[in-house]
Amino acid sequence: MKRLGFLLVLVTFLAPCTVSFATEYGDLYHVEWCPCNPDDRYGPDGAEVLGTTVMCPCDSTFDGYKKTLEKDLREVERQTKKAFQTAKSYKYYVGVDYNKSQLKSAGGVTNFNELIFSQVNGLDVPNDLLLDDQDNIGIVLGTRPHKNFGIEAFYNRTYNKNTVTQIDNDTIGNVDYHMVNTFVSKYQAYGIDLIGYLPVTDYFDFLAFVGLGKYEFDNKATFEKNYLEGGTGSPAVDTSSFDFSESQWAWRVGGGVQFNIARGVVLRSMYRFIKVNSDVVKYLQEFSVGIRFLF
Repeated sequence: MKRLGFLLVLVTFLAPCTVSFATEYGDLYHVEWCPCNPDDRYGPDGAEVLGTTVMCPCDSTFDGYKKTLEKDLREVERQTKKAFQTAKSYKYYVGVDYNKSQLKSAGGVTNFNELIFSQVNGLDVPNDLLLDDQDNIGIVLGTRPHKNFGIEAFYNRTYNKNTVTQIDNDTIGNVDYHMVNTFVSKYQAYGIDLIGYLPVTDYFDFLAFVGLGKYEFDNKATFEKNYLEGGTGSPAVDTSSFDFSESQWAWRVGGGVQFNIARGVVLRSMYRFIKVNSDVVKYLQEFSVGIRFLF
């Protein structure tokens, strides 16, 4: 009985101390909940809370630095995406291509029937002998209004003349004839291509196209006949030249890849098949490398 009374007296004595101690702990350290903002140095009443202990489940010093770092990283990511989006939003471009062309002849022969020293029916020259591979430089102007679609205008021109020389010797009526035949060709082309793009990454695209172009071939043949004049032994030369130019609309199809190497600068590599079907040229194959400047 005495022990029970002693415990009751002890509890009665300590209870006020415990309550008082808890209150003083809170007052001493200013334990309170706060918004999750590590930069907030002021309380709800506007007073500076320096020196207070802030207990917030998401606002410790570590969490504050972590949140700031994550915020900075999100900003970098946002700026990066914005830069790529800006690059993709370029609508227009100009460019230059170097094209290596392989010409396929239409077969058959080309007849030159007005040679002053030919047979009555003229001279037949196989078309395969008139053509050779040619290189050209292309200038382009294009627009890409959508990430998957664009239009491009082009102008191509061979930067030198292609020359094929044939030498032949013949004897007619005990007279030796030395023949030198020279065929010179060049061409220019212009037209429109419709381009489809397949973006793979922000730096790389596949593309394919179909287009229509006007191809103008400027061809010239020169025939030179060297012989000794009968009885005199004096050298003589007969020369005849002919232009046999052609102009033909042609379908163009092909594909390639392009690399976005810098902001506003694109490298492109292409293959083109060009169906001409003229009297001399059947089709062309082009292998192309070029650069585009976007604006």
